[in-house]
Amino acid sequence: MAACIASCTPRLGQADDEQVIAAMTLEEKVSLLVGTCKDWNLVPEAAPATRHREPVPEGYWDTYQGNTAAMKGKVSGAAGVSYAIPRLGIPGIVLADGPVGLRIDSVCTAFPSTVALAATRDTDLVYRVGQAIGEEMNYYGVDILLAPGINIMRNPLCGRNYEYMSSEPDIAGAMASAYVRGVQSQGVGACIKHFAANNQETYRNGIDVRVSDTVLRTRYLSAFEQIVKQAQPWTVMSAYNKINGVYASENTYLLTDILRGEWGFEGFVMTDWWAEEDPVRMQLAGNDMLMPGTQEQIDTLIAAVKDGRLDERVLDRNLMNVLRIIRRTPAFRNKGKSNPENKNLPDLLENHAALAREAAAKGMVLLRNEQALPLASYDKSVALLGKASYDTYVGGTGSGRVTRPYSVMLSDALAEAGYILDTMAQERYTDHIHLSRSVQPQESAWFMPYVSELTWTKQELQQMAQNNDLCILTIQRMAGEGGDRHLTEGDYYLTSVEKQLIRDASEAFHRLNKPMILILNMGSAVEITDIVSYPDAILMAWLPGQEAGHAILDVLTGQVAPQGKLPMPFYVRYEDVPSANNFPSSDGDPNKVCYREGLTKPARTLFDVGYGLTY
Repeated sequence: MAACIASCTPRLGQADDEQVIAAMTLEEKVSLLVGTCKDWNLVPEAAPATRHREPVPEGYWDTYQGNTAAMKGKVSGAAGVSYAIPRLGIPGIVLADGPVGLRIDSVCTAFPSTVALAATRDTDLVYRVGQAIGEEMNYYGVDILLAPGINIMRNPLCGRNYEYMSSEPDIAGAMASAYVRGVQSQGVGACIKHFAANNQETYRNGIDVRVSDTVLRTRYLSAFEQIVKQAQPWTVMSAYNKINGVYASENTYLLTDILRGEWGFEGFVMTDWWAEEDPVRMQLAGNDMLMPGTQEQIDTLIAAVKDGRLDERVLDRNLMNVLRIIRRTPAFRNKGKSNPENKNLPDLLENHAALAREAAAKGMVLLRNEQALPLASYDKSVALLGKASYDTYVGGTGSGRVTRPYSVMLSDALAEAGYILDTMAQERYTDHIHLSRSVQPQESAWFMPYVSELTWTKQELQQMAQNNDLCILTIQRMAGEGGDRHLTEGDYYLTSVEKQLIRDASEAFHRLNKPMILILNMGSAVEITDIVSYPDAILMAWLPGQEAGHAILDVLTGQVAPQGKLPMPFYVRYEDVPSANNFPSSDGDPNKVCYREGLTKPARTLFDVGYGLTY
């Protein structure tokens, strides 16, 4: 009898999806629509008037085990796993963060920031980057990449701009479409996010975005529409925030009427992690999967079906969307076995490192060049200034950070290429960085040690100018998920120490007719209006990934001619930003932000979208 029952049980891929769903119990249906993580909720900070869960208990961070994937023995460091129903042939699928490389505990390639990829304007190159990430997903057994992020860069202070692609929908749509096609060419899925109007980190979990339908569609939905129609991503992640009073993850107009009805989306929609919205309203709106999943959500959905508040046919509809994608995943095709082609990891990483270097170099934007670049072959002694030249940031913080095999500092790349670094500068910076880092926690996904900039006297700089052929000075900024940048010195504004160093170094080297080159290493714009005329050349490097130093030097020396074009503007003053008066909130109310800038262009830009010099 048991054998007969087993032979009659429909299995995914052998029977119609409708038959598989009909064979599920209510508990199985709900469990498949909710992720398998049942541990404590690590909820982003909510807007003041929105729902609040209990605070994380004391000592929790010290004992936190990681995530669903680690606890289930799947892919350690992945963001989540779906519920498996073995008797129906339904595997659990693994979801992991991106977008600048696969984010798991194992070593993966750290590609340049997504804004750097967009700056290349090279869809073939971006396709190859997506393809490479897809290869590493297959190697490790990851089914869906939670990337790319394509929210519009509404304001230069958004902490996550390094993960996004442009302030212009057409650029974001074209580049992200290439990225998605590249990832999915490897038989794995991409998840475009955060749908929609998640253009800030401050109170992202509950902020109410007030925006007209015309502006919403024209600026903030346009890139999503382009990607859905051109690349058909397997999944879409709904945003935390509200739009005109309705949470994005509960928004039928957004998730059903527009995404599926108008655009023809064929995949499934998942929530952002630990979204605080009502699970019943999310299912009704067409938000198919709730991630990473809580027991509370499961209990609520089961109770809602039993007491009539939720028609079970809604669950069946959403399950059809989920199963349609599960059937395409490696977890289903390969019966849970990773690396089916037995690819060699060292070879993959070596090939992908070369691609990361190429992409980083081609994305850099030359903002200024008074015949200083490319470097002359006889200029070999360098006064290398700026803490960032010796401690070069390769990516931002948050869920976009990659466990990389190495990071190439600019100082190391110069030394490797035979350049002679000024001894006094090298020793002082090396000692200063070592001391600063020794008294701080180690770098992690959510923390980057801070090192202050050194001050130099005019006499010291003049001595360096006499002893060296040129000066290279790097200024950098860190940003990432969970917080926006600030209108303060050391963030959007240069510090007085940085400004003085730029001016004094420029004057010292110009006095002897020697060049001073400024590198900006950051994921978004800063205000440089007051110092832009001092350096002979200014290169925007964008947080360029694990091959940072090599890629910067490739451009400085002319091995790669700069081809990057700005995907966002640099403003004359912050007051010129169209959203300056409505970011991160409006009218003194932290619960709402009004997109009053509409479709206007900034009145004054220092460098506009599309700007970029070459040799």
